[in-house]
Amino acid sequence: MASVRPVPPARKESKPKFNLRERLPFWNVLEYRLFRGVLAGVNALPFSVSSWIAQSTGLLLYYSMPKRRKITLDNLDRAFGTTKSREEKLAIAKASFGHLATSIMEFFRIPRTLKEASRRFAFTGTEHLDRTFGRGRGVLLVISHFGSWEYLAFLPNLRKYPFSVVARLTKNPLITQWMQSMRTATTLKNIDKKNAIRPVLQELKQNHGVAILIDQWAGRDGLWLNFFGAPTSTTSIPARLAMKTGAALVPAFCVRTGAGNYRIEIHEEVPVAEGAAEKAEEITTQQLNDLLEARIRQNPEQWIWTHRRWKEKT
Repeated sequence: MASVRPVPPARKESKPKFNLRERLPFWNVLEYRLFRGVLAGVNALPFSVSSWIAQSTGLLLYYSMPKRRKITLDNLDRAFGTTKSREEKLAIAKASFGHLATSIMEFFRIPRTLKEASRRFAFTGTEHLDRTFGRGRGVLLVISHFGSWEYLAFLPNLRKYPFSVVARLTKNPLITQWMQSMRTATTLKNIDKKNAIRPVLQELKQNHGVAILIDQWAGRDGLWLNFFGAPTSTTSIPARLAMKTGAALVPAFCVRTGAGNYRIEIHEEVPVAEGAAEKAEEITTQQLNDLLEARIRQNPEQWIWTHRRWKEKT
C-alpha cells in the first residue's frame, strides 16, 4: 500500500440536528421513523445476516418489479449482445437486483461500519491521489453507481484526503439530514446538486477533491457518446471542470469483495485531451466512459442495470 503524502486536512462539519417537532407533513415524520427503525435493525445484525437479507430482498424485487426487470434485461441485451447467453444475462440481472438492495443496506450500516472500517477496507492506487493532490489544483474523483459506491466515503475517512460529493437531496428533509450526517461522519462534505458549481470551484481552488457521478442519463445537456457500443447522453461536467480549473480527473471504484469487505480502487489520472475545447471535452469524456465500461465488464453484477441508461435522442 502506498504511503500518503501530506494534503490539506479534511474538514469537520457539525452534524445536522433532527427536530421532529418542526411543522413537517405527517408522512415525512412517519417515513423517517420507519427509516430509523429499519436502520436500528440492520445495524444490530451481523454483516453476514444483513447481507443475506439484502440479497434475498433483491431477488424478491427482481420477481415483483416486471418493469424494472425488463429494463435490466434490455440493457444487458444492448450491452452484451450475443457475447453472453440468455442464462448468463438472467444471472447478472438477478445478482444486480441483489447488489442494489445490498447497497441500500450498506448505507444504513454506515454507523457500524465506521467502528470497523480499518479492518474492512483495502486500497489500491492511492499513489495516484498522492501525486495529483501534490500538484495543488484539486482532484475530480470520477465515480459511478458501481460496487458499494457510497462507501467511497471511507476514502477521506481512512486515508485523510479532503473530499466533497455532489448529490441530490431527498424529498424528505429528515432523511436528507440523516444522510448528510452519515457522510459528514466519514469526513465527507455534502454539496447540493442544484447549486453545485460555485462550491465545487471553491473546493478545487483549495486543492480539495470533489466526487462526481458520471453513469446516469444526462438528458439534453449531455454529449452523445458510446457506452457498451451504443450512443447515449453522457455528462461532460468532469471534463469541463478539469479543463477550466486544471484539476485532475481520477476514476475510483469501491468493489464489494465479500460480506462487509471492500476494496477501494484508485485508477490513474485521465489526462484532458489536447485540441479545440469541444473536441477535447468529447474525447476526454469518451475515455471516462470507456474506463467505466471496462470496469463494469469485470463485475457486471455490481452495476445498477435497472436505470434507463440508453434512451432515444430527442
